[in-house]
Amino acid sequence: MDVLRLLKISGIKPKRTIRVVLFMNEENGLRGGKAYAKEATRKGENHIFALESDSGGFTPRGFTFDGPDYKVDKIMQWKPLFEPYLIHYFKKGGSGADIGPLKKSTNVLAGLRPDSQRYFDHHHAANDTFDAVNKRELELGAATMTSLVYLVDKYGLNSIEKTPQLKD
Repeated sequence: MDVLRLLKISGIKPKRTIRVVLFMNEENGLRGGKAYAKEATRKGENHIFALESDSGGFTPRGFTFDGPDYKVDKIMQWKPLFEPYLIHYFKKGGSGADIGPLKKSTNVLAGLRPDSQRYFDHHHAANDTFDAVNKRELELGAATMTSLVYLVDKYGLNSIEKTPQLKD
């Protein structure tokens, strides 16, 4: 949800529709993701990109991507933009379970990949509560996702164009 807030306070006006969806029942048959995909298909919606964050709220390290090679290759060109912040783990393969039902041969699905060292210290444990969340790590994850969403919105994924360059 914070991705939308960060885009707004940055003064960015997206060219495309950006939607935040909170899925339910991933652990019980992906009912939320399946229902969303079914409704999107019924409405004729075209999701060019879907990004999931479901690997914990820890320090972001990068993303995994699933989609046509030429579109993933375009995203891979953006990796140097993330490198100075040590969030440049960009790997083809995998995205996220909840967005899996949106998979088509023409879109890209992505998953935020945070540092996983403490994941099972919390996952489905008694301490898997909001008070155990490190606010700064969660904010870094939101900023990382916002950066990728911004690039997809600004440059699209349909053609391989030159990557924006970092300036010294």
